Amino acid sequence: MLAAARRKFAEVGYERATIRAIAAEADVDKSSVIQYFGTKQDLFREAVHWHIPIEELTSTDPARTVENYLRGMLGAWAADPDSPMAVLLRTALTSEEAAETLRRHITAEAVTPLAATVAAPDARLRAALSGAMMMGIASHRYLLRMPDLAEADLEDVLRVAAPLFRALIAPD
Repeated sequence: MLAAARRKFAEVGYERATIRAIAAEADVDKSSVIQYFGTKQDLFREAVHWHIPIEELTSTDPARTVENYLRGMLGAWAADPDSPMAVLLRTALTSEEAAETLRRHITAEAVTPLAATVAAPDARLRAALSGAMMMGIASHRYLLRMPDLAEADLEDVLRVAAPLFRALIAPD
């Protein structure tokens, strides 16, 4: 049901998606969706939930950490164009409720844990900027399919982008 919900939210957005349409997409009865998830809002939150394993990706070597973060995010987007993160970003552009979910989730899953690894007085700002840059690269590469990014080899993207992220999360 969650995969069907993600597909439907990605296809028509949060506002236009209905529990009935999601149930049809999942080939289940509408009452089953309501029984398991309650409201459309609760179903949406479950469908777009994801976890960023910041602790697992962080190492003592800032260069390695940056590469881990970039590879992890870009790899996740490449593997699934309707990933929870991609769906949440798409729907956040047209729904304030989805935008608020995105803000809370990014803050909890990315900014706060990443800021804890940054040894600088403006750690939260640096973490937020890093997240914004990663989201921009991923959305341009996988959602908008901007030719220069979409067609670039991943190693080239990493080679050019990694120093920018290192400067943010591991300032000298």
